[in-house]
Amino acid sequence: MIVLMISLAVAVVIGLAAGFWVGPLGGVIPAMVVFAAVYLLLSRRVAAQLEASMGQVQAAMQRGPSYIPQVVTMLEQLKKKYGRLQFFAGASLDGQIGSILFMQEKFDQARPYLERSFVRLWNTKVMLAVLKFKKKDYEAMDAVMERAAKYSPKQGLLWSTWAFMHQKAGNRDKAIDVLNRGKAQLQDKDPLLSENLLALQNGKKMKMKAYGDAWYQFHLEKHPMLKKAQRGNVRFQRR
Repeated sequence: MIVLMISLAVAVVIGLAAGFWVGPLGGVIPAMVVFAAVYLLLSRRVAAQLEASMGQVQAAMQRGPSYIPQVVTMLEQLKKKYGRLQFFAGASLDGQIGSILFMQEKFDQARPYLERSFVRLWNTKVMLAVLKFKKKDYEAMDAVMERAAKYSPKQGLLWSTWAFMHQKAGNRDKAIDVLNRGKAQLQDKDPLLSENLLALQNGKKMKMKAYGDAWYQFHLEKHPMLKKAQRGNVRFQRR
């Protein structure tokens, strides 16, 4: 936003200066050229700075779960610094924070960030829909997923997760309808979606584990490794 305002201000000054010498119409083209050049230059500079800072965030994340609070703090600081400089920067950083908190199962803390996240970050919107699902607010869940699907219609996991939630809620017909819509968008590009559609049509349950970690991030099923760890703890306790 600030980048846009600066670019406009510089363009206006150049346009007025050029217009003073060659007339009002003669100042339009120089103003447009300067606006585009300044906006592109400043946008690239902000993007480069933000990318460098995100590298530090990624390094902190790799140190392990104990560094998550530090990572969230770092992202909050980046939001304060860059959130108003460029369009969607703040919303994208909100999505990063929300997804981290969600995956840590800090759902109440994650919710406001996920609500503010950039709409094209479809996974953050699916996480928000999952929170609605857990509250059994299926109408709100559908509203979130409809908007996410509008902007990310080619994401098979989006459609499959949406259908899975309806299946879990006991609404098989709605789940089939969602998968049919997804298949219309993806055709045969997501074989798992097609397999799950066939399973539901034959009265069977959907199987999502083939999506891997991308699926388990939504906390709708336990990760196999977590199940094994829990079973190991139980056996250890019995000894």
